Amino acid sequence: MKLLIKYALLVVLMSTFACKPSQTASTKTSVELIDSDLSAYMPKADNKEDTTSTPQDVVISDDNDLPDGYVNSEVDSVLAHLSARDLGGIPVYRILVYSGRDRSRAEDIVYNLRHQFGNYEVELTFEQPNYKVRAGYYFDRLTAHGVHTSIKKKYKSAFLIQEKMNVDEISRRIKRANDAKEAALGSLDEDNK
Repeated sequence: MKLLIKYALLVVLMSTFACKPSQTASTKTSVELIDSDLSAYMPKADNKEDTTSTPQDVVISDDNDLPDGYVNSEVDSVLAHLSARDLGGIPVYRILVYSGRDRSRAEDIVYNLRHQFGNYEVELTFEQPNYKVRAGYYFDRLTAHGVHTSIKKKYKSAFLIQEKMNVDEISRRIKRANDAKEAALGSLDEDNK
């Protein structure tokens, strides 16, 4: 037994000293490896001079007035700029509720999502050989996760996915949502008269 231990120890020692690295490892600092100058990719800020203004009377209104379109025009210009840069799309989070071969089950899930869970954009697609039911468009994971937990209570197999969405498609969806919002506000105004 002692002889066996001596031979095993000898083999281990010989193997550790016999193996030498094939080339020397060169160490570089992380600063040398990573180019952290991202200024070329950042949008340029407009220099607006701070003008001193005289104090004015602040009028607080109880109306829920919508902005005059200033924000929308800014969003449109940013989307046009992103569209021109061709980034391959903007990452959005969606909830994949169902993926399977049963079309009637997929249609039932779409119906239930629209009527039980409220105002989600639900989409039924066929990607051979499966039907897929996706819900919502979220630009941040935190918001998507909150909705995901409420859907997951009923549909246990639902999970979050991240997709790239075309900028033009996003601008169409924003315009459609704004039109629906204006139509809803218009109907509320008619009801109040």
